[in-house]
Amino acid sequence: MDAGLLRDRIEVYNTLKDIQGEHVPQQLACVALHGSSLLHEASVSKYTDIPGILLQYIDEFPLTDIAAHAPREAWQSLCEQAICIVHHISDRGILNEDVKTRSLTIQINSEGMFKMFMLDFALCDFHRDYKSEEEWWQMESDTR
Repeated sequence: MDAGLLRDRIEVYNTLKDIQGEHVPQQLACVALHGSSLLHEASVSKYTDIPGILLQYIDEFPLTDIAAHAPREAWQSLCEQAICIVHHISDRGILNEDVKTRSLTIQINSEGMFKMFMLDFALCDFHRDYKSEEEWWQMESDTR
């Protein structure tokens, strides 16, 4: 994973700390899997090490499979949850430019209730990176 992409994903999860476990998985740790040999030189580790983010496990099904796993009467509520999650993330200054049904997953809790989570933050921009408020609001409205 590209170092800049990893840094951005870590920043996204840090920014969303207050909704982790509720609308996005909890970030448990930042990790690095080292290449096949612990004896290799540091100069090659940037090519052989695999950095990543360890996230909460969610026993789930993707939103794309809603018809197979959720009764029709739950669909409206689940779609509203998805929209709310996009708004919660945007309200925290993050613009996810790749929100698709595959980015959302649904968990069924022990009471049989459905809970939506957003998983994919690979293509996010931050409010601070826009030159003006007008530019930010234009981009945000284009993604909603």
